Amino acid sequence: MLKKLLLFMLTTLFILGCGSDKSSSDKIKAAASFYPMAEFTRAIGGDLVVVDTLVPDGVEPHDWDPSPRDLTRLGKSKIFVYNGHIESWAESALDALSERKITAVEAGHGLDKINGRIDPHIWISPAKALIEVNKITEAFCKVDPQHADNYKQNSLKYSQELQKLDAELKELSKTAKNKKFITAHAAFGHLAADYGLEQLAIAGISPEAEPTPKDLQRLVRLVKQEKLKYIFMETLASPKLTELISKETGAKILVLDPIEGLDEEGRKEKLTYIKLMQNNIKNLRLALNE
Repeated sequence: MLKKLLLFMLTTLFILGCGSDKSSSDKIKAAASFYPMAEFTRAIGGDLVVVDTLVPDGVEPHDWDPSPRDLTRLGKSKIFVYNGHIESWAESALDALSERKITAVEAGHGLDKINGRIDPHIWISPAKALIEVNKITEAFCKVDPQHADNYKQNSLKYSQELQKLDAELKELSKTAKNKKFITAHAAFGHLAADYGLEQLAIAGISPEAEPTPKDLQRLVRLVKQEKLKYIFMETLASPKLTELISKETGAKILVLDPIEGLDEEGRKEKLTYIKLMQNNIKNLRLALNE
């Protein structure tokens, strides 16, 4: 049903906009599904690429579906970078756009499972972000081989920043007094698994997966038993449940950003993935050593 709807919308919009594809720019047009994919794509593409982020900042990507105009934007791109699983609409959109011959990069393909369960929040682990960056780099080199050296150099420079984050998290794991942390939703499974930590989530993989009263009672008991001084909230999700547990336990609230998009403050400060991860590590260091 979704595929048929996409085909209808695209046919109409391409008829209306078929003469508007030309541009004076020689840059490669890339579409990225949401913020972290756009960050990685911009870092690799540099001045050679124009990146169009489909999911707007401030919008929870789990909830987003493309409009006809968004699909037209995607259809004008030479490369489409997406994570996988977060974008339930991606395959249908690509099927509908098959004649456009877009090079699709599912950056998180093969990286999404933790102990047999799918967790799409791959980019939150710098170790796996490095793999995603490598996949995106390979795609650009194939699409635009004459600039392959540029893409590889950009990728190497960005990967060095990711490696610094990776090293910081490894050191944090070694020195942390406590390995457990409580988050608003289960977005940090890859980070926890890759760096020897334990995530305890108020909600499930999706922020809309509401916990039961028993779940909340269990978490309140756990915070008290483990004497956890901090719990984490997110920038794009409601803080209501986090605030409830804080009130019940006396634990202070810090931000642990799943880096799914920028809130208003983040946009004003022009925060990057690297800076947001540095903030996350700083807050984890504080919470795990109190």
